[in-house]
Amino acid sequence: MSSEANYANKEREPGTGPGRRKTVRKGMFLKDCKVSFMFTKYFVVLLTSYICTRECLVVKSLMYGFGDVQNPSADSMAVLDEMVISFITDMSLQAAKVSERRGKVKVEDYKFILRKDAKKLARVEELLYMSEDIRKAKQLFDEKEVEPEE
Repeated sequence: MSSEANYANKEREPGTGPGRRKTVRKGMFLKDCKVSFMFTKYFVVLLTSYICTRECLVVKSLMYGFGDVQNPSADSMAVLDEMVISFITDMSLQAAKVSERRGKVKVEDYKFILRKDAKKLARVEELLYMSEDIRKAKQLFDEKEVEPEE
């Protein structure tokens, strides 16, 4: 069998030519949630960092930080892990619905969703303020490094 015939038998994504095979994805992806919008950098970083650390290290640290034992049971971590994934997914889907007309999810969409929950909204605004503050401090630090010494 020639290499061309072997290559032609591979499954392809619909609407693609012979150069692209079907992609196989594992895990939770935004594509699985039927959300194809561009996410803001804050939530992309949150999602990717959480998905990349699937060994519940983040959940374990959170549980310990909020008063649980240092090594919580696997069942507790699994339940909290599912709750976090469910919360992030639901928030992302709601933000996508809010921004349907615009076609792009922005931080304001998340603020709009959280407008009735004053505690969460205040926390989001605090984190955004601190992020901007850190970004400005990094810029100042980088400018000082760039200046040549005489």
